[in-house]
Amino acid sequence: MATDAIVETTLFNAFATFPLIKSKTVSGKTVKNVYWPNEPFDRSLWADDGWYEVDLLPGVPEQIEFGTEGRNRWVGLLQITICTPLGRGKAMANARYEALASIFKRGAFFSGVEIDGIYRADRDGNDEDHYRLPVRIEYRADIEN
Repeated sequence: MATDAIVETTLFNAFATFPLIKSKTVSGKTVKNVYWPNEPFDRSLWADDGWYEVDLLPGVPEQIEFGTEGRNRWVGLLQITICTPLGRGKAMANARYEALASIFKRGAFFSGVEIDGIYRADRDGNDEDHYRLPVRIEYRADIEN
């Protein structure tokens, strides 16, 4: 049975090509400024540059075709929270949001996953050392059962 893991892999791979992702070498290992779910991440390495936190928020699939092989429609949100240093204004966060919006445009397709829209969610607020701007990308995918 196909699941939303296909959607997660597809959207995460699409985001991994984002040109504003930075990398650096730490103790001989390349690290990126992306906090993927359930992976180690040291945000102190990115205190001056900012980073991205990535989460998939899937909805409940709906059956859209009859039969055991019929397709299900998976809908949900890919949330990318843009984290930038405090005290630098909104320019860095806004530029990163605009760059995301240019990739995840309404109608864009990534291996069968269609983007329905992108928007800024209610601002998360500030942590003790950074500004948070959640960006939500609505998606849908019709996947065989």
